Amino acid sequence: MAYSLTPLTQTSKTESAATEHPSGSLPVLLALLLGMGLLALGVILPLRALYFYQAFPGSRLEHWLLLPTHLLFPHQPLISPRHPLDAQALHNANAPLNWRDLLLFWGGLALICLLYLLALRALPSLISYRFILLSTTFLGFTLVLYPALTSQDVFSYITYARIGVIYHLNPLTTLPIAISRDPIYQYIFWTTQPSAYGPTWIACTSLLQWLALELHHNSVWGMVLLLRLFGLAMHLGATAMLWSCSGLALLPQEGPSSRLHLTRLTVTLALAWNPLLLLEACVNAHNDATILFLILLACWSLLHWRRSQWLPWLFAATLFLALAACLKITFIVIFPGLLLFLLAHDERRSLWQRLQLPATVLLVYIGSIVLLYWPFWHHGAVLRLLRVNPSASMARNTPYEFLVHLYATIAGIRLIQLDLNTGSYPEIVAHSIATLLFVLAYGGLCLYTLRRPASIRRLSALFGWMALAWLLFCFVGSTWFWPWYLVSWLGLSLLALVSDQSWQSLLHSRAFAITLALTAFCMLSIYAGYVWGMERTGLPFFPGLQISWLRGLWGGSFLLLVIPLLVAQRRRQQTNPPLAIQPLAPARREQREQTQPKGRLPVH
Repeated sequence: MAYSLTPLTQTSKTESAATEHPSGSLPVLLALLLGMGLLALGVILPLRALYFYQAFPGSRLEHWLLLPTHLLFPHQPLISPRHPLDAQALHNANAPLNWRDLLLFWGGLALICLLYLLALRALPSLISYRFILLSTTFLGFTLVLYPALTSQDVFSYITYARIGVIYHLNPLTTLPIAISRDPIYQYIFWTTQPSAYGPTWIACTSLLQWLALELHHNSVWGMVLLLRLFGLAMHLGATAMLWSCSGLALLPQEGPSSRLHLTRLTVTLALAWNPLLLLEACVNAHNDATILFLILLACWSLLHWRRSQWLPWLFAATLFLALAACLKITFIVIFPGLLLFLLAHDERRSLWQRLQLPATVLLVYIGSIVLLYWPFWHHGAVLRLLRVNPSASMARNTPYEFLVHLYATIAGIRLIQLDLNTGSYPEIVAHSIATLLFVLAYGGLCLYTLRRPASIRRLSALFGWMALAWLLFCFVGSTWFWPWYLVSWLGLSLLALVSDQSWQSLLHSRAFAITLALTAFCMLSIYAGYVWGMERTGLPFFPGLQISWLRGLWGGSFLLLVIPLLVAQRRRQQTNPPLAIQPLAPARREQREQTQPKGRLPVH
């Protein structure tokens, strides 16, 4: 059976030349402007009043990288190498709110998000895929040399890598306090919990640590640089995967080749230049960039399996999802979507026949996770993380945090943590409530999909299901949230939109670009929450409520734009439903084959 295909890359000579080189100087100008905006933000971040962290402590490289900040702010104190616990206590207790530095930080974020918005609106018709890769590499290298970090997780990554490679201990069961004499110890916050990340990330960081030792570079800052470069590589890999996936998803769709190609460029640029994804991958070196790459690799394998029905592609997708779960175990919530998709795949077969493939995939998934965790099992000691993980009992950057502190303010009680890794009793109660709400919402989503298999019969619906499941976990099921958690959601959402013909018009709308830019700004501005310190809201009914406790409400405010946008687009679809793609008649198929140029379509 053939479909009406318009080749995505075999176009006229004029259009082919246009896709190889960007048209005019506007793309290069916007790339340079965005790079300059990122440089300006990098100069602002080292200001001590913003309470961020040194990226290259104890190195000469940091001295040179801080020179622009010294020149622009000659009398301002900059980030210091003190222990984060001491720095936080000193800042919250004594430092007054510095409005100037706060406004500079917000202004820098607003500038890069505005340039990103302009790029999404103006560039897709003027650029090529090669330009996206080259410009993203340029922006990434700009960020790799930031002298400051907005999160200190990178030091924890280095700690667990050194535990495994240098001290030959189990990173999933050994506490960092066991290597308290190591130079990295003074820079980490969580000293009494094992690695919160699984074997996949331990393997990646251990390989980088081994490489650093082979290069005779055992310093902390050298590993920070390697992890940042690795994050940039993963971001570029995710960009390439989205480009390839969009080509595979658009292949069986009718329409002008120029329009389909423009759609691919739009969605790829939206991912590649996204300020949130760039900063988290290339500055904080968060492993969510690696998770996104693995998930998109799984989606790429599923798209190949859908076309060829060759089972190894399906098992490869299952393995990639298992690797993502073995990096951060919470991503197990997206896997049931694949099982539901396989159950709805072919209703003409009997129930027993339909269960065989999902059961096989489930065994491959579980078996892969067991094999990956087996070397670190240590007689079940690896499960200790479930008891000491702060995300299991603390409330940070979520509406639950605001509600907990609102309750404490009204009740006139003081929230006291049980220990360093365990939250207060109201936070523990909030976590139990969040878990219950997530079980109900997630169970309802699975039940709805099971009863209506048509809702997940297409791969685009599966990608959307995964994005929705992860969004539910972030904003309903978790009391612990940080900006980088949305990295995977953004990638899955973009892939779901480009894969569904009825949603593709949304990609070219002004509202789509505004939503992405606003999401990046809301997420990144969460980092300013600690700048407020103990500053009070001054509200007449709740004078003791701190402004920093509102960051969870602000971080999720982008949903106030996302949800109405999706509802409006759904109503448009119901009013003007898209035409279904029909197989070509034999006579028309022969005519198309005669007129189309021979050769394989380079959709990758």
